[in-house]
Amino acid sequence: MNKPSVLMVVAKYPATYGHTTVINNLCVGLNKIGFRTAIGAFSFDEEPPQGIEKVILNKKELLSKGADSLDFDIIHPHQARVIYYLLFKKTRKPIVFHYHAAATKIQEINLVIMMALFKKKIAKTICVSQKALNHLQGLAGKCNSVIIYNGSDTNFYNPNLPKPYRKGEPQLLFVSVLRPYKKAGKLIDAMPELLKKFPKAYLQIVGAGQDFEMLKQKIKQLGLENSVELAGRVTDDELRLRYSSCDLYISASTNEHCPVPTFEAMACGKPLVLSNLESHEEIIKASNAGLTFAGDSDICQKIEEVYKNLKTYGDNALNFSKNYDWSSICKQVETVYEEIK
Repeated sequence: MNKPSVLMVVAKYPATYGHTTVINNLCVGLNKIGFRTAIGAFSFDEEPPQGIEKVILNKKELLSKGADSLDFDIIHPHQARVIYYLLFKKTRKPIVFHYHAAATKIQEINLVIMMALFKKKIAKTICVSQKALNHLQGLAGKCNSVIIYNGSDTNFYNPNLPKPYRKGEPQLLFVSVLRPYKKAGKLIDAMPELLKKFPKAYLQIVGAGQDFEMLKQKIKQLGLENSVELAGRVTDDELRLRYSSCDLYISASTNEHCPVPTFEAMACGKPLVLSNLESHEEIIKASNAGLTFAGDSDICQKIEEVYKNLKTYGDNALNFSKNYDWSSICKQVETVYEEIK
């Protein structure tokens, strides 16, 4: 029996880091198990992964003809704003909305409006965590939803990689687009105190974004040029070696639903030190792969505690990640598709 064809939809490709990682891995993984998969967007700045179709969407055509004009059995949008175009016209095609996050107030307002208009027309909503589901239902009421975590490619990200970016002890890593709510500056602010306890401590921050220059100036002002590195955006091949070279993964972010880098770090056997967000607490409780911190004064203490128990937390991280390989995530998504056919 032929499996249905699936179109993943975003407004612009690539989308933000996490969205793009999820979309790419779902397309590749579903393709491997017999689905015809494609990425649809109104504009493309990069090509999709090898073997994945590229579909340039036309706003006027969608508004006049609807999602039925798309040559796919299932439409799987990853942003609320594209659903206006997909569901403006009545469609017979099932729509699966993948809810990652609403990072800004504008995105929250847009989500509320979209769900008020189209919630009953969405066949299923995939939420990336219990926190994401709670947030969605808090904004839009009860939804026909299922929780499917993000994951990692545990063959690509693994504990047996070389460590070419090793520069300190303990070595900390943060990976993200650099936006204000990611609070990368808090990690830099914690370094002077951490260096008193660990003179060789080193922090690497991977990613680009609006806060990059501000963070660069902060490093200079604090005289931390030898202890903090802004690596910018890197290739996936380099990123996995950044994970392998660190001792632990750290984040002070104030808004996450299911951050992909935590799963990639755990696949490399790296423990976590995370801010005490609901989503971070959810990941730590499920994995027992590290600790959360409550405030700025708590960061160094939790880093020290996790570093002292590096092997235990690292083993827990690795064991947890084995159940969240993208192949397993794709099978869960396939179950959703089978349910809505």
